[in-house]
Amino acid sequence: MTSTEAPPNRLAELRERASLSQQEVADRLGPPVTVGQVSRWERGVVVPVPKTRRALAQVLGVSSVQELGIQPSPVASVPRQRSSAEDFMTDVEQDPRVVKSQDEWRRTRALLNSSRHSLSQVAADLYPDHRLGGTGLIAGPGWIPDAPVDLADISLVEVPGAPEPALDGTEREAARSLPDQTLTRSYDRYTRAVRDLAPPRLFEDRVSWRLTGVDWSPGAGSMGFADTTYFSAVDVFEPVAHELAYVALDADGQAAAHPHMRDLPYRKLIGSPFNFGRRPVMPAISTLTIRRDGDRAEFLMHRRDPRAVAAAGGMLQVIPSGIFQPSSILPAARAADFSLWRNIQREFSEELLGMPECDGHGRPVDYGSGPFAVLDQARADGRLSVHCLGVALDALTLVGEILTVLVVDADVFDRLAADFVERNDEGQIEGERFAFTEAGVRGLLDSGSVAPAGAGCLELAWRWRDVLLP
Repeated sequence: MTSTEAPPNRLAELRERASLSQQEVADRLGPPVTVGQVSRWERGVVVPVPKTRRALAQVLGVSSVQELGIQPSPVASVPRQRSSAEDFMTDVEQDPRVVKSQDEWRRTRALLNSSRHSLSQVAADLYPDHRLGGTGLIAGPGWIPDAPVDLADISLVEVPGAPEPALDGTEREAARSLPDQTLTRSYDRYTRAVRDLAPPRLFEDRVSWRLTGVDWSPGAGSMGFADTTYFSAVDVFEPVAHELAYVALDADGQAAAHPHMRDLPYRKLIGSPFNFGRRPVMPAISTLTIRRDGDRAEFLMHRRDPRAVAAAGGMLQVIPSGIFQPSSILPAARAADFSLWRNIQREFSEELLGMPECDGHGRPVDYGSGPFAVLDQARADGRLSVHCLGVALDALTLVGEILTVLVVDADVFDRLAADFVERNDEGQIEGERFAFTEAGVRGLLDSGSVAPAGAGCLELAWRWRDVLLP
């Protein structure tokens, strides 16, 4: 049956006439407006305040607020329930004290994102015995093998009965990293503040795996994993970074102080960063992709877009790189995806070939076709090798990093590169490949522009170049 109920306002009609999506309207209005907020306005669930209505009129191309067709109060048949902080932010006028707290939080987060390299160096100084060169990474005892280990020689073990981590981001010591939500309460989780006050384009909770153990034997290794979610990890690792940025950076984003652990209550509460039981250590798999052509070797880099990603925005990163997580919640996908190699292949296809991202809700990936089959065949033929260089932590966030390197013969690489994209959802692929030489590697490492995981891959790959490129 077709509904004859009149729409609560003209927002959807005007937006469609202007050829804008809800996301584009939210982007043009700017933080703290989100796409969910725009949707609620259009459905009449909540009503924007007068200041926001004036901005909406400009964005939608009408000359007066009256043309928006917004009622002075919510539609009577729709209960006005405040189920999230978004309703407080743009549907009622905020107290100046709340505005000040949120503005300060946004400012610190912006400085954090623009100063991650210098902050990672400050953070690494807090763990001097565990630094991995000047990369901004730290590694626990035995986390770096004596030589690169072929992925085929690494066993992954699921630990379904692993205890939940002790910390989840709601601890009192994390309060410095959380802004006021209203006059009477602060945000209780960092992800909720990000969602409301500074949302990147890609910010969705996903089922993920967390590390529970790392062990290297000569020429082999094993890693243990239990379940977590992306937001569960962000709720801990971003407050740790935010806290350091708040203490260490001046108003211009320069490192003005080298704090002690006593100045960082949340980091101090975590204690040893190598204790997998204290917090969810969600690892990313970062892969240095090297094209080998006889005696010549080159590699790719990726510049991450700060508007799209929650971490390492604006920095250069090796490619592919992504969180270790299943492609779908379906059991068949989970079983197939519990593989470092499959995760690397999937990120390769998404970031370099522009294939749709597996968002966790679709069908299992068909690894027997397309670029997956090409990569598998090249590996079986000895024209592609993939090794793990070790496991480390980003000293700033304490995020886990599984460092890998993929070396592929020029003919296979060039066959795939014919379909490479220039941009992906996370940023820009650098158009010019970098020479895998001492000058090329050291020049990047000394530039301060490479994300810690990428720097770790370059540092270790160059250390073991004779093994990787015999």
